[in-house]
Amino acid sequence: MTLILVCAVALVGLCVFDLFSRNKKKGRTVKKDAQKTDLSHISLDVTSHDEYDARMKELEASQCCGAHDVCEKEQMIRALRQKIEYFNDEELDAYQGIREDDYTDDQIEEFREVLYTMHASEIEDWLKSLSLRGVALPILLKDEACQLIASGRSA
Repeated sequence: MTLILVCAVALVGLCVFDLFSRNKKKGRTVKKDAQKTDLSHISLDVTSHDEYDARMKELEASQCCGAHDVCEKEQMIRALRQKIEYFNDEELDAYQGIREDDYTDDQIEEFREVLYTMHASEIEDWLKSLSLRGVALPILLKDEACQLIASGRSA
């Protein structure tokens, strides 16, 4: 029962992130007026502390547009504050933007190889890292990841 609950929570979390990233990729913008701010031009990709500081100042100075149930500004600030951790899997960044059900068998095997070389205690952090990097876990591996997480918790 616990395994099912853990898998369900993990899948819901991945689905919510996937939904957010798909909406962002569609290029939706809000027209700028006196009270609304278009945040689409603000990149979350930063390579230096100066870039990070500039993005944070720009986000903090903007106003919430009010057009979304969850404020995009707050989500972008949270994303910038989260540090992306790599698990010797930089090659998976090549799959940014690919949908979870669009991977080839060879690509799925690349993910599976990384998944099965890490400790069960690292898998949740790895999934978070993939999400922050815009890399969707292949749908065929989600159950396997959940099982490995659950087996690590019970051990």
